[in-house]
Amino acid sequence: MTTSRERQPFGDLAAPAPSVDQFIEAKLHRPRRRESWVHRDRLVEALDRAVSHPVTLVAAPAGYGKTTALAQWLDRPDGPATAWVSLDPGDNDPDRLWSHVVVALERAGCVLPVSEPARVVGATTGASTPRAVLPALLNALAAVPDDIVLVLDDFHFVQSPACHEQVQFLIAGLPAQAHLVIATRSDPGLRLGRLRASSDLAEIRAGDLSFTSAEATELLANDDVRLHEATISQLMERTEGWPAGLYLATLSLAGRPDPDEFVRRFSGGNRFIGDYLTEEVLSRHPDRVREFITMASILDRFNASLCDHVRGATDSAAIIHDLARSNLFVVPLDEEREWFRFHHLFAAVARSELELAHPDHVRTLHARAAEWFVSHGHTDEAIQHLLSADRTDEAALLVQANWLTYVDAGRGATVLGWLDSLGSPAASTSPAARVTTAWMAALVGNEAVLADQLEALADVGDYGPLPDGSRSVESAVAMIRGVFGYGGPLDTLAAARRAVELETDSQSPQYAIAHVSLGHALYLMGELDEAIIPLRVASRSDRAPGVVRVLSLSVESFVETARGDQVRARDCAELAMDVVDAHGLRASPHASLAFTALGQAQAAAGKVDDALETLEVGLAIRRQTTAQGVWGPIHHLLVMARVAAQAGRRAWARELLAELSTLTGRYSDGMSVMHARVAEVQRLLSDGAADESFEEPLTSRELDVLRLLQGDLVLNEIAEELYLSSNTVKTHARAVYRKLGAHSRAEAVRIARRQSLI
Repeated sequence: MTTSRERQPFGDLAAPAPSVDQFIEAKLHRPRRRESWVHRDRLVEALDRAVSHPVTLVAAPAGYGKTTALAQWLDRPDGPATAWVSLDPGDNDPDRLWSHVVVALERAGCVLPVSEPARVVGATTGASTPRAVLPALLNALAAVPDDIVLVLDDFHFVQSPACHEQVQFLIAGLPAQAHLVIATRSDPGLRLGRLRASSDLAEIRAGDLSFTSAEATELLANDDVRLHEATISQLMERTEGWPAGLYLATLSLAGRPDPDEFVRRFSGGNRFIGDYLTEEVLSRHPDRVREFITMASILDRFNASLCDHVRGATDSAAIIHDLARSNLFVVPLDEEREWFRFHHLFAAVARSELELAHPDHVRTLHARAAEWFVSHGHTDEAIQHLLSADRTDEAALLVQANWLTYVDAGRGATVLGWLDSLGSPAASTSPAARVTTAWMAALVGNEAVLADQLEALADVGDYGPLPDGSRSVESAVAMIRGVFGYGGPLDTLAAARRAVELETDSQSPQYAIAHVSLGHALYLMGELDEAIIPLRVASRSDRAPGVVRVLSLSVESFVETARGDQVRARDCAELAMDVVDAHGLRASPHASLAFTALGQAQAAAGKVDDALETLEVGLAIRRQTTAQGVWGPIHHLLVMARVAAQAGRRAWARELLAELSTLTGRYSDGMSVMHARVAEVQRLLSDGAADESFEEPLTSRELDVLRLLQGDLVLNEIAEELYLSSNTVKTHARAVYRKLGAHSRAEAVRIARRQSLI
C-alpha cells in the first residue's frame, strides 16, 4: 500500500518513456530566409573572407543579429554544405552535444561509419569524448570531397569545461575543407589567444554586426516607416546601431502620424531601449495577446498544446499564427511550424513584466508546464520547470524515475546536472534523490559520496516503491552494493542475494540488474554452475538496459571459459559486442567488459594477436576515465596479463599484474578464487622465465635508436639524427620492440631502463 510520502505527483513517472532529444529536428535547421530581412552584403562578404581561417567566431550581445547574418550568408545556391546546430543549456552534456553535431553533419553529407549517427557518441559520464568519438568524426570530415561548414549557434549556453575541451580537440583536427563557426553572446572558454596567434581565427564582433545608416533606412522602409535623414542619424545615435533596438523601434514607429517627433522624444542609453520599446510593442496589442506573450515567455520553446495547458485556454494556436505572421519576435523551429520560440531578448523582457505584474503566478505557470512536459515524455524540460516552480521534491522523483533511461542512452552527465540543480537540501530530505545520487556516485567512482549516501539511506526504513521501479530503498541499496562491489566479494554476494530476494518482478529492469549482480558475485567466489543461472536470466530479459545485458553476457562468457565451454564463451562475448554496437556503447567504460570477454575468447581460439588488439581497445577506453567500478578493471587487467604472457610479452604482463595488485590489494576476505586466477598467470610467466636469458641482444645501432626513443623526436627525425633512412629506423624500432617484449615506444623505454640498457 502506498503511503502519502510515496505518492507520485504525476502518476506513472516512468511512462511514457522519455525521448532523449525532444527537439532535435528544430535544433538542426537554420532560420529560413524572410523577405523582410535587410540585405547585409558587407557581412556576407566578411564571412566569405573568414572561411580562409579554420574557425570563425561571431560574438556579440543579444539582439545583434548573429543568427540572421549567418543564415543569410549560408542561404545561397552556391553555398557550402552546412551542418547547423542551435544549442541550448542541455548541450552542456557532452554526449547530447556531440549526438546533435553528429546528426547535423550526417545530414550535411558527412558519412559516419554507423547506421544511426547519434549512436556514435558513447555512454560515458566522464570526459572521454575527444579520444573516443571525435577521431571518427574528424576522419569522416576529412573524407568529405567539398567544403563543409559546421555552425554552433548560441554557444554561450555551453559552459562545461569538458565540452570546451572537446570543441578545442575538434578545432585542432579540422581538415582543410571543414570550417567551424561559433556564434555566441560571450567569448567561449577556448584557447582564443592561440588561435589568433596562429591565424586560425576570424572574428565578427558587435561593431561589425551593428547596423549602418543605410541598413537602418532599409529596415524602416520595409515596414513603410519614412524618417528624415537627420532623424535616422539621431535614431542611430540613440541605439548605437543595435539591430534589436532598431527593429523594436521600427515596430513602434509603424503607423504613427509623426514618427520623427517620436524619435526626438525618445531617449535613454541602449540598455534601456529594449524595455521601453517592448512595452510600446506590447501595449499596442489586445489584452488576450499580451497575456499570451507574458505567460508563454517562461517557455524556451512552445507549441499550441503546451501554451493552452499553461494558460488554461484553447486559443493559443490562433494567437501563435497571428504573432508569427506579424513577425513579432516569434521564431519557427521546424518545417511544420509546430514549435516556436520568442526572440531571447523579447522573452526576457516579457518575463520581467510577468514577474512584476503577477509574481505569485509564475510558479503556477512553471508547474503547469511541467505537467504538460511529463505527460508528453519530455523529461528534461519537465525537470527544469519543476525546479523553477520550487517543487524540488517532485523534481527529485522525476529524476529518480528516469535516471536509468538516460544513463543507458549515454546521458549520465545530464543526470549529474539534474542532481546539482536539486541541491543538497533536496538530496538530504528526499530518499529518491539520495538513491539517484548513490547510483551516480557509484557509476563515476566517487566512493566518498557513495558511502555518505548509503549511510543516510540505511535509516530510511521500508520506503518504496521508488519511481524508477525499484521495490524499495533497501532493494536499491542492495543492487548498488551488489552491482559495483566496492565492499569486496563477501559484501557483494550478500547484497546481490538480498537484491534478488527483493526484486521479484521479472518485467522490471531492476530484476535483471539484481540477477546480473548475483551472477557476477558468484563468479568472484568460483561458484560457476550456480553463477550461470542468474546471468542467463539477466541476459535474456527484454527489460534489461543495454549496459546490463552487456555485463551479463560478458560475465557469462567468463564463466563458460572457466567451465571449459569455449564455444559458448565465444558466443556470449560476440553477443555482448553486438549489444554494445546496437546501443552505441563502444566508448562506455561500463560496457567495455565486452572487449575483455571477446579478447579472452579470441585468445582461447589461438588468435592471440587479435585478442591483444581487442584488449588494447578495451584498456584504452578504461584509461580515459575513472567513471567505473573496481571489478571491471580487475577482470580486464587479469585477462590481458594472461594473454600478454601467452604472446611472450612477459614484461608487459608483469606490468599489468603489478597494476592489478594495487586494485585487488584493497580486499582480503573472499579473494581466494581471484588470487588463484592471478597465480595461474604468474605460473605461466614463471614457466617461460628460463627462456628470457636466451633473448636476442640489441645491436649497437638498435641501442642508438632506443636512446633517441626516450625523447620527443618522431622516427623521421631520429632517422635524420642518425643519418639513416626512415625505413631503416622503422626496422630497427620494430626489432627493439620485439627483442624487449614491448608493444609501444613508452613500454620499450621503461623496460630498457629497468634492464639498465639506457
